[in-house]
Amino acid sequence: MHGMIRGFTYYLGSAGLIVATLTISFAPAFAQSSSGQTGKYPGPIVGGFDKVRALPTGGSTPRMADGHPDLTGRYYPNSAGRMLEGAYPVDRAIFRQFDPKETPEQPPVFKPGMDVKYKSPVPYGTCDQAGTPSSITMQESQHAPIELIQNQGRLVILAEYPLTVRMIHTDGRAHTKDPDPSFNGDSTAHWEGDTLVVDVIAIDERMRNVGAGFLGEAGAWLHSDEEHIVERFSRPSKNYLIYQVTIEDPKALAKPWVSAPRRWSLAQDPNDDWTEVFCTHNEEPEEYKKITEHDAKENGK
Repeated sequence: MHGMIRGFTYYLGSAGLIVATLTISFAPAFAQSSSGQTGKYPGPIVGGFDKVRALPTGGSTPRMADGHPDLTGRYYPNSAGRMLEGAYPVDRAIFRQFDPKETPEQPPVFKPGMDVKYKSPVPYGTCDQAGTPSSITMQESQHAPIELIQNQGRLVILAEYPLTVRMIHTDGRAHTKDPDPSFNGDSTAHWEGDTLVVDVIAIDERMRNVGAGFLGEAGAWLHSDEEHIVERFSRPSKNYLIYQVTIEDPKALAKPWVSAPRRWSLAQDPNDDWTEVFCTHNEEPEEYKKITEHDAKENGK
């Protein structure tokens, strides 16, 4: 966000310990987990984060000249229309993208023995490659915005972290014949009513699925050359975008994994601007040793 330095978190095991490449430029008055749970901490509340509320719908869905919803906008993975981080004293319901009681999201079900092959713990010191669907799904723990730019026949998706650009044709054209694998894959899209359905194939096997059924980078998993992804984008009102993804992988998964419909909110500050964020290779072996020892102790190992 314009005028703010942010911290991005990497979750290393169940202990939820953090390696940060950037820091937040104010002192939080509460301690909070990524799920939005808060505990009182003495001190003034800076930035008005205790006053954050869920946005109203904002009115009807903007539409293109052809009648389809206009998905254009800068969106945050919460209901507040602004950047939220783990230290902010924000109600959990505003912080999260979906209510697990109303729309439960089950973890992927691997074929027998395939979890050993495809589960991919945090590669310490290695930055995750931007790609599909992780640049969107990982924001449940990274909290970074995405920006959509739509014009006739095309949708561009920009992710602030990790930095990536996707260009998707929305005119229903077929996939490229025999496409070369890439981290974002080969995408084509069509409209089903007011929902844009994006079909993705040819995703590089080095692409880790982050935030896809397991929290954070520690729960990432790899896939086979037969992975097939279907994304659904809808905009039920001006202030909200809904994203849902299905991952099929007949070699790795016993059945397709379907995410909950994840809610994104439209940025409200007219000065909300793009920030350049890079993941760097922070090699600190001795510190990482302390983290893994603490994690093992927490898990009784």
